[in-house]
Amino acid sequence: MNKLSVYKKIHYCFFSRNGGVSKNNFSSLNCAYGKGDLDENVLKNREIASKLFKQTNLILPNQTHSNIVFNVKKMNEKNIFADSLVSSRNDILLGMLTADCAPIIVIGVNMYGIIHAGWRGVLNNIIEKTIDKFISNGEKIKDLRIFVGPHLKKNSFEVKDDFIEEFNSKFHNFDKFLKITENKKFFDFSKIIESKILNYGVKNLSVSKIDTFANPDNYFSHRYCTVNKIKNCGRQISLVGIKNN
Repeated sequence: MNKLSVYKKIHYCFFSRNGGVSKNNFSSLNCAYGKGDLDENVLKNREIASKLFKQTNLILPNQTHSNIVFNVKKMNEKNIFADSLVSSRNDILLGMLTADCAPIIVIGVNMYGIIHAGWRGVLNNIIEKTIDKFISNGEKIKDLRIFVGPHLKKNSFEVKDDFIEEFNSKFHNFDKFLKITENKKFFDFSKIIESKILNYGVKNLSVSKIDTFANPDNYFSHRYCTVNKIKNCGRQISLVGIKNN
């Protein structure tokens, strides 16, 4: 399940939760520290993921559900607070951790990037700001290819009125992203991500059909753990970089 994909010279992978060394609730490729797993397991899991790329220098930011985009220009960047990373280096891997949020890979001619797209980040234009960063570094919209990985899908994303009011304040006709069934309201997260990317003019887009909530054996899902009262939820990793031969 954890296999590299390639577009031009850039390799990427949306990893599942399988293939690692963690136990119990974190079985088995949990890549997040601070969730209750053993640190040595997390370190080993990150090494397992990185080895697919034959690369050891992994850059992971402190994710804060922001709209901050960081251009990684140095190999030893540390203490990054951002939810989108971009780079053109050939000696690093860029990564994000998710458990219902959407990991998004962006690939240009010379640059590549990765987004941790939670609903707050999407609301505050993390996708557009990432594309802007590509353009400001000389990339063209027509050359961009975007891949959206597994995330929380419409039938699993029930929302309340306060959530809807927050989006209504920034989106015209937000109702088109909602499905109302009986007294429940569901948010089409995939559709709003796709809409933002296509409205920006990007033509080359691929969106995963996998629902993290509906696939607990293969993906960590924060919502699934919350609903089923499972203590502590791991995170799967997504990576992008130029694979060393």
